[in-house]
Amino acid sequence: MVMLKITLWVTGISCLLVIPGIFTPVENWQTVTAFFGIETLPDAPLFVYLGRLMCATYAGIGIYFIILAIRPLKHGVLVPFSGIACVLLGVLCWITGEKTAMPTKWYLSDSLSALILGFLILLFWVWSKKPKAKSV
Repeated sequence: MVMLKITLWVTGISCLLVIPGIFTPVENWQTVTAFFGIETLPDAPLFVYLGRLMCATYAGIGIYFIILAIRPLKHGVLVPFSGIACVLLGVLCWITGEKTAMPTKWYLSDSLSALILGFLILLFWVWSKKPKAKSV
């Protein structure tokens, strides 16, 4: 149970790391992307809107994972559903990155972290549901 809680906390906090992106000026986004060797981002209003919306969505998902982490067994099927959703997100990131010919380093961290955390959530959920052996 402890490992499940830790994994859910790590997932939630990782999602919350985008909160500064909601409030950061677009010029600063350009600085960050240049540091990682990513091409210049468009400054179109739609792109800025979608970027901030994505950050806010991830922040909400982070809060969701933290709520699950507090008492995972209370939330029933939402925990394994969240693990499956993470795995599917990781697969989608990987496929989309490959299909759009993005450099591997751009999407690999997103896809691998989602895959690993999703599998760990599922694994620790199964372990937490197994009956404990009684000591004599």
